[in-house]
Amino acid sequence: MRKIIFFALLAISATMAMAQINPKSGIIITNSGDTIRGNIDFRSNEALAKECRFWAEGESDGKTYKPGDIEGFRFNENGKYFVTRKLNVTGTPELYFAEFMVKGKMNLYCVANSYDEYFFFEREDGEMAQLTNRAVFSSSTLQDEQDRISEKKEQYGKVKFLLKDSWTAIEDMGQTDMSRKKLVNVVRDYHKDVCTDGSTCVVYEYNEKSEKAKCYLKAFAGFAYYSTDKTEMQDLVGVNYPIGTFEIGIGFETDIERWIKGGSMEIGVAFSPKVVSEHDEFVIGGFGIPSHTVYKKGRFYGALGVVKRFVGCKWKLTPLVRGGGFYLKNFGNHETRFYNSNKIVDIVWPNTAHYGVYLGAGVQMAVGKHFARLHADWYKSLESKTIGDMMKWGITAEFGL
Repeated sequence: MRKIIFFALLAISATMAMAQINPKSGIIITNSGDTIRGNIDFRSNEALAKECRFWAEGESDGKTYKPGDIEGFRFNENGKYFVTRKLNVTGTPELYFAEFMVKGKMNLYCVANSYDEYFFFEREDGEMAQLTNRAVFSSSTLQDEQDRISEKKEQYGKVKFLLKDSWTAIEDMGQTDMSRKKLVNVVRDYHKDVCTDGSTCVVYEYNEKSEKAKCYLKAFAGFAYYSTDKTEMQDLVGVNYPIGTFEIGIGFETDIERWIKGGSMEIGVAFSPKVVSEHDEFVIGGFGIPSHTVYKKGRFYGALGVVKRFVGCKWKLTPLVRGGGFYLKNFGNHETRFYNSNKIVDIVWPNTAHYGVYLGAGVQMAVGKHFARLHADWYKSLESKTIGDMMKWGITAEFGL
């Protein structure tokens, strides 16, 4: 069963990672200075730093440009602007498509690489300083943190020296951590202080609303059938207690279009009211008298995963697949057993739990700015059968706000 789960997850991961495009209108700028309009694949900043996939207007065949093949590219509606620059990101100067953030007496560029952001301040005389915004991971050691602080201290000193002709800009750099917006303001203040020829400082501010991921609050309800549902606390050995129940819940979803076309991350919590499962069994030691066991409990679970919609279909209903992990908590566990009319077992347990993976498939339909979905799902716990096991089949209806 574990191999089945592994290959199922592998298959859905491969499906989600298939080469697909996220086209946005824009232009490329050739090395001769000409501009060509068309569509550019709008991926993550790290991917855009390495290549530009472009489809010229009226053409179905696209072309992939590497840094140096073209001067740069930009998305429409004041979108992100990238230019070819030779920068030292990994220890050796290389060509990148650097995001051009500010142009003036001091230019500001940014290159994303391996979760980190590298900002480059370039004075008009060509002198340059670097400021690295490194991602922080829970696995980072104390030495990693000390190295990061030492690097940042050294880099801040070099940036401030580059800004020495503007006291305002230096004061702006006095903070330990700087956002992209604040770094833009630092460079803009520098230009205002040192510019004597009346030239304009151009801030390539992109339209944040056009890039911002769409987020949805969603409500859902469904029916679930637990074909296997057993924990280590159950007194009747070898009995699964299959049970069906209704579930209701709420969730949150956000698009990840720049990483997976038609993709989104989802998180949700659901609740099942207390349900009752009854089971008749001849029990060893019961002298041939059938027992009647009643099992009561409620459920609460949370799930985190990815949804992949196959957008671009001509149908009104868009197919989708989903998968991820879950954690389920059983509460109010109560088991009673009767021989004839005599109650011989009356057990109340503490809370028990399962964790595992889920896979599903269904369809989605747009309802104005909202959406409605219907999908079937399979949930499987990953615990050892000696301490518990759970398998659930369900069908769920969702509405995204």
